[in-house]
Amino acid sequence: MTSHLHRCIIGLTALTLVIAGCAGSGDIAETAVEAESSTTVTVVETTVPTTPSTVPRATCPEAESGELRAVIEAQTFAISQGDFVAALSYSSASFRSNTTAEQFERMISYEYGFLLRNPSISVAACQLMGDSRDLLIELGTERRHVMAYVLTPDEGQWRIDVAALLGELDGMTA
Repeated sequence: MTSHLHRCIIGLTALTLVIAGCAGSGDIAETAVEAESSTTVTVVETTVPTTPSTVPRATCPEAESGELRAVIEAQTFAISQGDFVAALSYSSASFRSNTTAEQFERMISYEYGFLLRNPSISVAACQLMGDSRDLLIELGTERRHVMAYVLTPDEGQWRIDVAALLGELDGMTA
């Protein structure tokens, strides 16, 4: 019985090692397993890799980062001018299909009122996420706000698909 158990554990360990070799050394965790004969056998377990579309592959090229920033600046300027129709035009088609200019104005006024003052904008980070670009943006003057933006190619231009306030940094400058 013990020899059969040992053969099974060794067979499973060998199979796991072969699979782990295909997964890459960064995805391996080792676990010690105690068999009935009090012999310790190391079993290697692999983790399921994250799909490529959900892992940032690289930072945005500098020129592209500038294009993305220009979209955010244009929308912010339109908001500061009270032109919510123009501001909404910088949003993705999917966002615009679910939001009227009046709803957009209410959302900005209640949740993102600091955008009404046309704050300065600096890109803290920009990463490629499939076809989309994820940006971490600092906005403001004496009170800095940190926002996350997702921009997608839409109608031949970059459009804002998602924007979310992450927090405030009092007294900080970009």
